[in-house]
Amino acid sequence: MDSSVTSGTYIRNISYGLRRRLSDFLDHQDMWKHVVVSIRKPTGGPRYSHQHVKRFECLLAQGKSPTVELLNDWGTTNSTVGELVDILRSHSLMAAADILLPEQPLSAEARQACYAAAGPAPPTRLIGQEETEPPAASSSQQTQPLEENTEAGHTGSFSSFQYSWNFDNRPTSDGGSRIGEGGFGIVYKGFLNNKPVAVKKLNPMADMPLDKLQVQFNQEIQTLKVLKHENLVDMIGFSCEEQHLCIVYDFMANGSLLDRLACLVGSAPTVPSCQNPNSNLEDLILCFSSLKDRTPPLSWEQRCSIAEGTARGLEYLHGNHHVHRDVKSANILLDGGFVAKVSDFGLTRASAENTSATMMTERIVGTRAYMAPEALLGQVTPKSDVFSFGVVLLEILSGLPPADENQGFLIEQRYDIDDEDEDLTLEDFVDKKMSDWEMSQVESIYCLASNCLHNRKNRRPVIGQVLSEIHSVVKSISVDARG
Repeated sequence: MDSSVTSGTYIRNISYGLRRRLSDFLDHQDMWKHVVVSIRKPTGGPRYSHQHVKRFECLLAQGKSPTVELLNDWGTTNSTVGELVDILRSHSLMAAADILLPEQPLSAEARQACYAAAGPAPPTRLIGQEETEPPAASSSQQTQPLEENTEAGHTGSFSSFQYSWNFDNRPTSDGGSRIGEGGFGIVYKGFLNNKPVAVKKLNPMADMPLDKLQVQFNQEIQTLKVLKHENLVDMIGFSCEEQHLCIVYDFMANGSLLDRLACLVGSAPTVPSCQNPNSNLEDLILCFSSLKDRTPPLSWEQRCSIAEGTARGLEYLHGNHHVHRDVKSANILLDGGFVAKVSDFGLTRASAENTSATMMTERIVGTRAYMAPEALLGQVTPKSDVFSFGVVLLEILSGLPPADENQGFLIEQRYDIDDEDEDLTLEDFVDKKMSDWEMSQVESIYCLASNCLHNRKNRRPVIGQVLSEIHSVVKSISVDARG
């Protein structure tokens, strides 16, 4: 820290060197967006609009830092370092805050008080089960990481297990255990009673410390404890040993929809930015450019069935007053029969019982290529899930990733399709890897996707309407098959 910087220092007086150090933290994964939506005018309203955010985003393509430019602009006011640090700490961006005003680490007593204020800590055993002496950890490097607790007296819908932490970190395609890597951890393939399972091990990071990660861990297990549906991924159990958090799910033999559309071998991309919340365009391009055609393409009938299953899962979620907030093809998993399972509920929020209501949050989450305009401003509404699902429908139609080196974000291509002066047609847009599609059905799904992607959330359909439209297309495919 520059010794001349205090909480009262004007932002405009921060040295260029400190601004660049801040940008190293905040430009990564677009963390500067957490700051920009938290900056307020003296009247209390947001200083920066959605259009401002878009302008800052465009700076990346010019090789400039959005963080530096944001500080330059905000610095024209009398805002102080103290205000900036308060915003950074409110979003748990402690490493960035400490560049300006280092904070003494919390004492054990203070840390305990924080946990107490946040509510009870997650159990180190399974919900509804009695505490037992854990079995001795195995020293062998087995791919079976779990040992089920079968002692009498245990009840509840989850199995107890002991985690041995001995996974082969190579991808499954290379003979290892790693299925994929997401924004908050690594997913491994393991075995429980000779049955394959997926184990998501959550890892703290600079911008996601253990206490914050524990909140997401609690959120996911509580959501999956309450919500059960054929089209939601099923949790088998979870473990919380010291600082290690992991969740065990049914293994999805056909991986993610993202992988299947890309015909990628394995169950998930191993490039972290593919499934990283808030990945920017450059990260996504790096990820998706690495995918290679290796598995059979999904048929049109399979794609529409997967879309219908996903919509059913989201309808159930919304009907039970929850907003997913990170709907994307990487979070739509496929079992052995290609039944769609919505997954990754760490960002899910309980919504108001009035499903048209909008809540506000200071923490901007999600994946940029799928995020609705209002989501970038901190609004939480089921209509944002509908917008994200609209992007997934475009992926299903085209077989293209949500971000591309030449075309940018996938959602931008629909403007060329809808513009008669452009060369791109809907027929050109359809994935050439499938041959069983029918134009009227494709037009119906494309029109539905466009409605889901309306910039004004009140003009988008609710998920029940989306499901009805997709079901009609699935029925039409069935009739054609019988004929």
